[in-house]
Amino acid sequence: MKRNNAVSLLVIIAAVALSIWFLKDSFIFYSKPIAVRQEYQEEHPNIFKRIFNLGLDLQGGMRLVLEIDRSQLNKDEQKNVLDRAYTIIENRINALGVAEPTIQKQGKDRIIVELPGLKNEEAAKRVIGSTAQLEFKLVREPSELMRAIRIIDNVVSGKAGIDSLETDTAADTTAQEEVESREKARQLFEGGVEDTAAQDTTIAPETITSFRSLLVQIGEQIGVPEKNKAKVDKILDREDVQNALQRAGMGGSQFLWGHDIIDQGQIEVRPLYFVKSRPELKGDAISDASAILGQGGMNQGQPLVSLEMNRRGARVFSRVTAANTNKYLAIVLDSTVYSAPVIRQKITQGRAQIEGSFTMEEAKNLAVVLQAGALPAPVDIIEERTIGPSLGQDSIRTGALAFIIGFALVVVFMGIYYKLSGVIADIALILNLLFVMAVMAGINATLTLPGIAGLILIIGMAVDANVIIFERIREELAVGKTVRSAVNAGYGRAFLTIMDANITTLITAFILLWIGTGPIKGFAITLIFGIIASLFTALFVTKVIFNIIVGSRKVTKLSI
Repeated sequence: MKRNNAVSLLVIIAAVALSIWFLKDSFIFYSKPIAVRQEYQEEHPNIFKRIFNLGLDLQGGMRLVLEIDRSQLNKDEQKNVLDRAYTIIENRINALGVAEPTIQKQGKDRIIVELPGLKNEEAAKRVIGSTAQLEFKLVREPSELMRAIRIIDNVVSGKAGIDSLETDTAADTTAQEEVESREKARQLFEGGVEDTAAQDTTIAPETITSFRSLLVQIGEQIGVPEKNKAKVDKILDREDVQNALQRAGMGGSQFLWGHDIIDQGQIEVRPLYFVKSRPELKGDAISDASAILGQGGMNQGQPLVSLEMNRRGARVFSRVTAANTNKYLAIVLDSTVYSAPVIRQKITQGRAQIEGSFTMEEAKNLAVVLQAGALPAPVDIIEERTIGPSLGQDSIRTGALAFIIGFALVVVFMGIYYKLSGVIADIALILNLLFVMAVMAGINATLTLPGIAGLILIIGMAVDANVIIFERIREELAVGKTVRSAVNAGYGRAFLTIMDANITTLITAFILLWIGTGPIKGFAITLIFGIIASLFTALFVTKVIFNIIVGSRKVTKLSI
């Protein structure tokens, strides 16, 4: 064996060894049953960085088409709105931990999101589509709440003139008035929850004459039994109710529902907060958000979302808390009050917590949304497609069967038609596939169903290169050249033809990779690596083997 052949053989052996090394983890992971893979992934958290991934069509998952709603944006706000929304959605998806997500812009208003292997589609949709408008709003005093209830009650009961008297009543500002109003509030709900519930059973929607009868007291705040929620919404949306509140000087206030449902015996009650419309602080003041477990009090062990504010936010928060000690501050996310703690003292550190009946996963998702920032405009999900894992497994089985049949037919044909040379081509074919899959694993590429089609196409292209070479060698042998000369001449004459065909295909594959989406990209990636591996095996590996055969002994006849 000549020295050049030995070096070339070592290069091939090294390439094979390196490929096996890169494919080792992929083989271990995908050889396990699907039910066991999740457990294996938890034991090896970095496994997805060492294997090739399966696309949406092979392992199941979700595809969403999002469209930006520009209707509420002015001209300045519409600048770069697609780019900003894309960046925020990308950050949120990356924080979800989905392996190999695909996020692409489409046109001027659409973003396509593909999440292969996603387990919780609903949670993902909430995280992606949430506008996450975080606001801190002061809760109105109990006296103001009681006054608003009386005004609404007057409108509902037809005593419209009475509310005008309310406008003559100045807002209670003294401590004595505060005590009196709280006492009146307790009297207002005299009879408790059970009495109110009893009344509700006899009240039909069209016969409602009392707003307060739909409410129950929760400490200094109010709540609404879940069965009354629609009735309360209907009353609060009435134009005459809104006008009455406006005339009473309460236009700068609004009612907001609470996030949590409180279990009060046999009924479930949702808090209803009366807050200032103008927020004291917005979500842009948040510099960091994280899910934690409560460390004490009623929140011991309860998942919470901890907020940290930037310098400006901390300064404003400090001023707001200093000026409103012993008042409630509602933390409002997307027009829902998640918590409304009492301000006990001035808070200077710029830290707050969102409390609620969260699971840890919900708290993490909320923190992800807050950390990534609010979307510049609402996004609508205009198309949703979910592919189940079973359908993905069917695709894999079908694709694998087609691949095996195609591969076997080619191997058998080459062995029969070209004999020993055909076997050499088959070895090159196997190495070709080994190299392609190893490169895909090495760079964490995604294998899609079109990618499997690409692998089948590669088989044909790789064999085609060997066929061109073998036919040239046959022609050289037919004119009486020696085996060594025929082999050298065959490779020399076939080189340009093979390069021409493969390079044009390579250019096409790069164009597909550039403009294609999802599965098309998967096809293009597989094709690119396949062509490069095909050139290496057809022009280098097989020639090294031929050189070893014709160089190690005097060969007068070639099996071809």
